[in-house]
Amino acid sequence: MEKVIFSISGRQFNVELDDVFAQYIKEDLFDNEIASDRDCEPTKLLQLYLKSMKKNFDNEEQIKTFIVDNFLDK
Repeated sequence: MEKVIFSISGRQFNVELDDVFAQYIKEDLFDNEIASDRDCEPTKLLQLYLKSMKKNFDNEEQIKTFIVDNFLDK
């Protein structure tokens, strides 16, 4: 487990994540220009959250389509 620290609006939040997932989160934050060593803007975090939720939604839709196309139509 690895601790990831977020500072949002002057408050610090410590989150323990699986090592591999923590690395993924750190890279995603970096790619989206959110610094882990400075206070994060809530608006940027909300945008990143919604972007991640969209990605998750699209993946679920693809899985449903795959299941219907490959298993339920036969």
